[in-house]
Amino acid sequence: MTGRFQAMDWSPGYTNVTPAHVTVMAECTACGQRREFFTQSLPASLRHALVQDVEKRLKCASCGAKAGKLSFGYHVAEKETK
Repeated sequence: MTGRFQAMDWSPGYTNVTPAHVTVMAECTACGQRREFFTQSLPASLRHALVQDVEKRLKCASCGAKAGKLSFGYHVAEKETK
């Protein structure tokens, strides 16, 4: 998706109740790397887990730190400049 990610000050609590229209972003608090996170890619044992339990298991693909934070929001289209 193109555009800027707009995080909401909200968390569903459990991963399985995240609405389909909400974008989930995983951010490494150690290096700042941010990627879209797909809850469907979780192992079956974590599909109904608390968001905090999933965050404890996230490992950054860039720096290897276990310092992940999930954000919930949506993409906002960039304004066109003329």
